[in-house]
Amino acid sequence: MKKTAKGLVAYVKAQLGKPYWYGAFGQLGTKEFYEQKKRQYPKYYDWVYAVATAKQKVHDCVGLIKGYLWCDSPEDTTPVYNSAQDKSANGLRTACKTKGEMAKMPDVPGLLVFYDNHVGAYIGGGEVVEARSRRYGVVKTKLSDRPWTSWGYCPWIEYEVAVEEKTTTVCLPVLKRGAKNDCVKAMQILLMGYGFTMTDGSGKVYGADGSFGGATERALKAFQAANGLTADGSCGPQTWKKLLGV
Repeated sequence: MKKTAKGLVAYVKAQLGKPYWYGAFGQLGTKEFYEQKKRQYPKYYDWVYAVATAKQKVHDCVGLIKGYLWCDSPEDTTPVYNSAQDKSANGLRTACKTKGEMAKMPDVPGLLVFYDNHVGAYIGGGEVVEARSRRYGVVKTKLSDRPWTSWGYCPWIEYEVAVEEKTTTVCLPVLKRGAKNDCVKAMQILLMGYGFTMTDGSGKVYGADGSFGGATERALKAFQAANGLTADGSCGPQTWKKLLGV
């Protein structure tokens, strides 16, 4: 089953209000499971079991992430263990191939956020869901209110945006008849790519020579007319957008 950032967000939201149990990753909080974990981690189970938890899924901090990875749905209580993904919070951070400091965190729901020995899931809007502790359980907190030090893309989850996108603005000149430069040549190549050849009155075909003459003007006007633009033979912003397909 494909695991996605959107799915992680839905999963952790569904766990809000549920108990924190150390070493748990989505199992039911039954008496039997409590006794098992108490034998395994006695110092973390020095509290009295309450019957009310028997019908609730339980997680620890990194178990909240594992629960999503290993369960078929937010309601599934039979996680399928995967040793390759069995990491501590710090180990999970190390496994993230793309990560960074909080000051450079992209606003991508489904990112993981970390501080030493703890992890949460960023759900967007400046909020995080985390299995905070035995005292708090699974809660929603403000990103800015907690001591997160780093973020990372979970290596076993697909993100719509894998890395932070950067937009580059390129200013292209307005081209008119008589211009001679590399931008003219680029325009000519694009025109030819769309099937608008540069020909003179006698039918002679010209190539992309970087010189904006009569043949180029005729081809440009034909392109503009075919694309609903003003056929003025001048390559301005709107014509560039059509030529570049943006």
